[in-house]
Amino acid sequence: MDHPPLRLAPRARLWRSFAGVAVVGALFYTSSYGSNDDFPLGPMTQFAFAVKDDGGAISSYWLEADTAAGTHVELSRDAAGTGMKRAEIEGQMDRIVRDPSMLQGVADGQRRLHPGGPRLTRIYVVQEIKKLRHGKVVSTLKQNRVVWNVR
Repeated sequence: MDHPPLRLAPRARLWRSFAGVAVVGALFYTSSYGSNDDFPLGPMTQFAFAVKDDGGAISSYWLEADTAAGTHVELSRDAAGTGMKRAEIEGQMDRIVRDPSMLQGVADGQRRLHPGGPRLTRIYVVQEIKKLRHGKVVSTLKQNRVVWNVR
């Protein structure tokens, strides 16, 4: 038993067309003038950038820490250690540089997630800058961008 395809009424087509135009318009506007805060209707640019083959640089950040047990650990390659992902750290870098006390929240989160583990005593925001020449890495600089003594 074949039924003929259902057709939308003109009013329904108009409403759907308006909704589609509104979404495309919002996407266009936020892509042109927005920031990552507008996601999902804005750009998520953490991985969407081009680097010049000659003289370009790639910069990345992650967290490391000293513990009360005397060890030095890497925290942010995944969210298991602190509850924060590396991309979250990179997205907040300007704010963390202006206010390093924000890293106290990372220490508090690590303590809640791992109550039996050694407590963090100092947190480092490590920056790695790779310089390119002809698309190949020619030098790497690793430096502590921010250091926070945990309370």
